[in-house]
Amino acid sequence: MIQLQARKSLGQHFLADAAILKRITGAVEITTGDNVVEIGAGTGLLTAELLKSPLERLISFEVDDRVVPELRAHFASEGDRFKVEHQDILAIDLRTIGTPERLLRVVGNIPYYITSPILFKLIEERSAIKDAVLLVQLEVAERLTASPRTKAYGIPTVIANFFGEVEFLFKVKAGAFKPPPKVDSAVIRINFQRPYFARTGETPPAGFPEHGFQKFIRGIFRMRRKTIRNNLKGLVPEERIAQLPVGLLGQRAEELGIGELIDLFTQASSVWS
Repeated sequence: MIQLQARKSLGQHFLADAAILKRITGAVEITTGDNVVEIGAGTGLLTAELLKSPLERLISFEVDDRVVPELRAHFASEGDRFKVEHQDILAIDLRTIGTPERLLRVVGNIPYYITSPILFKLIEERSAIKDAVLLVQLEVAERLTASPRTKAYGIPTVIANFFGEVEFLFKVKAGAFKPPPKVDSAVIRINFQRPYFARTGETPPAGFPEHGFQKFIRGIFRMRRKTIRNNLKGLVPEERIAQLPVGLLGQRAEELGIGELIDLFTQASSVWS
């Protein structure tokens, strides 16, 4: 495949293990007619595996100008079935590519230094996305799938599993990459068709403000060692805080599951935007 010297400035670690590449492609579970977006084509190894599937179209976004012409030449025989864009995925609104009627499948080996921006971007543009299978740093995967009352449980856990369902698929050792990173990685799936209310069968409160809930979660987790009472100060009027159960106010946000956090949010404030 395409030979490329990794650039440290781009956080490049190219996945080179053929078995892992096949396993990632299998995890995406591509079906006939799917439109797939690849985040970072790199040397084209994962791209080649994806193109073996029955997808209808693959669009790869690649920031490295050295490899874009080579990718286009190498996969020229795919015709309109494959397109590589020399653009940063963070600068693209995926809702201009996919629609609620024609949802995108997203896949990629995510550079560690931009993992959080990409995750929150996918959440923001989820109306155009069916799911995402991502290779991320192991620590990130553990955070996104953490349980309450654990050190890893926090803002990313709650927000990602409120707007979708995160599944830890498998671990990938550092030696599978060239050059190998200093830490291990893992593959996760985020299913945006199974947000919290859909998978639990619960009815969301009328007019539930999702952006307000995000703001609230960021606020009450901002100082992890502080109690909910202390973290609510400045977020919620004092008189409303006084109406909340004393026992709840003495807990920390990391002790509450998503359902409990939703209940707290609806009790604490009725006006969020």
